[in-house]
Amino acid sequence: MKKYASIVVILIIVVLAHIFFLRPLISQRPEAKPEAREPQAEKVPEISPPTYKTASKNPRFGKLFDYRKAVWGDKLPVANCKMVKTGILADLDTHKVLWAKNPRTEVPIASMTKMMTLLLAFEAMDERPGLDLDTPVKVTRAAYRIGGSQVYLDPKETHPFGELLKSMAVKSANDSAYLVGEYVGNGSMELFVSRMNKRAYELKMASTNFVNVHGLTIDKKSSTSCPEGLTILAENLLQYPILIEWTSTREGYFRPEGDKNRQFMTNTNKLLGKCTGVDGIKTGYTKDAGFCITASCLRGGKRLVAVVTGFKSAKLRNDFVAKLLAWGYQKAFEPETKSAGTKPQIPAPK
Repeated sequence: MKKYASIVVILIIVVLAHIFFLRPLISQRPEAKPEAREPQAEKVPEISPPTYKTASKNPRFGKLFDYRKAVWGDKLPVANCKMVKTGILADLDTHKVLWAKNPRTEVPIASMTKMMTLLLAFEAMDERPGLDLDTPVKVTRAAYRIGGSQVYLDPKETHPFGELLKSMAVKSANDSAYLVGEYVGNGSMELFVSRMNKRAYELKMASTNFVNVHGLTIDKKSSTSCPEGLTILAENLLQYPILIEWTSTREGYFRPEGDKNRQFMTNTNKLLGKCTGVDGIKTGYTKDAGFCITASCLRGGKRLVAVVTGFKSAKLRNDFVAKLLAWGYQKAFEPETKSAGTKPQIPAPK
């Protein structure tokens, strides 16, 4: 029995020895290599389109305009006020209206229509990768057929997108406006005009309806808006510094140097260089609209926008706006008073 007991003890010792001495060695065996995987393609970061916008730092940007201290109608102490069909003078820094005459009355706006075409073009460049000022745009036969103020686009030509926009801002080129709308609308003018009206609704532009991209009266139909709506549109356009660079350009060229069809352009806004601080934005004329303008002006760091319609001549319009701005800056820099306005504030547009 002792012999068997000794054998059992020896076996136990051997087993324990394996457990305590061999187990660590087994645990140190190299792990099996993981299965080989196909190399993953490196993620390419998405490239955002370049932005042409400078976001407004004005806390009043996009807010309703305050009419409480506005001078109304023909009570304005500026000559020829009775010639104005509709008009407004607004301080964009405070959103206070200094003067107003039928500010929400719907009227034809002629080439001031192009302000919305330009805004949508700049917003498209901010939203679409691959669309920028250098994007080549082939002239279409539809654009070639547009008359009025133009740069005589030819279907054989291709122009940079930015040059088309510049010709709209300086020359008020109707053919360029049509081509821009057609291009941004992916070939559908109906789609682009629909977008113009949708954007007007988003911006709360009262009494506004666009029927085309350039402002010409076609088949007795005209694009319409009101002075307040055009002031809202101007405020949004002023976020694009390069546009204001163009609208403040008095002279320029369309087509590059050496092109036999190169065209000299003069700005339709004759207040430039003659009325201190004026840097845009758009003039207009049709028989229905009369001579009209949306004028932006910067003096002493303060930005005013004046909109008038219905004048019988460009000279009468320009003379009135120059005097209106002079009165407006005097008013805008006056100390605040507690005097009540002559009319209560207009309710918000529905």
